[in-house]
Amino acid sequence: MIELYQFPFSHYCEKVRWALDYKGIAYRTVDLLPGFHFKHLAKLGPKTCVPVLRDGATIVQDSSAIISYLDQRHANPCLTPSGSDALREALDWEEYLDEQVGVNIRLWFYHHILPVRRLAVSFLLQGAGWHKKPLFVLAYPKVRRAMLQSMNINTDTARQAEEHLRAALEKLDEALVGRRFLVEDRFSRADLTACALLRRSCMPDETSKEIPPAVRELRDELKNRRLCRWVQSVYACYRQPRSARVSLSQ
Repeated sequence: MIELYQFPFSHYCEKVRWALDYKGIAYRTVDLLPGFHFKHLAKLGPKTCVPVLRDGATIVQDSSAIISYLDQRHANPCLTPSGSDALREALDWEEYLDEQVGVNIRLWFYHHILPVRRLAVSFLLQGAGWHKKPLFVLAYPKVRRAMLQSMNINTDTARQAEEHLRAALEKLDEALVGRRFLVEDRFSRADLTACALLRRSCMPDETSKEIPPAVRELRDELKNRRLCRWVQSVYACYRQPRSARVSLSQ
């Protein structure tokens, strides 16, 4: 069975879960703990980031590379357009969204939540067994420092990330005028990427009623925007979990 090494809370991991579910592929998720995940990933490949997909002897890292791999191995239904122009447009959208929405919203979010230890621990421990919490709580100061350093999170970078994020959201809003999809007239990896990355900002989330004020303000601001209604509509139409999924915590 295919294995997906992931952080349950990661929007990049949601991209891959969605692709697997959309294609009806049976898989097992291996839920990792931030900071403690390095020893597991070191056995799989050269990168220390998730998601990582293991299909037998094949290891694929990076959400976009994984979607391409799945489209090659499980072509129906395909998330990648076949025409050269549409293909390039879909990949360009995916790269833009990954970099301008995914990276920036992650940095900005962590800037606001990491200082609040209780909220950060609750968020980062999603999917973890109860027995993992005491060890993670003790290690949290070290994990926090590592996250701040590895993602270069500080007041200046968070401000720049918010500016870039807002510009990307404006571009996405404009692109959706009079359109159901970002590329051609069909659901593709471009739409999946946009919606997966914006899931926590646009979809109702009962697990995060208590969040930093700045994060809640952005969510409230997005509620009535075109892109938020579109994300909710796409999730309702295309995000039905159809695969047989098994979860395992590490």
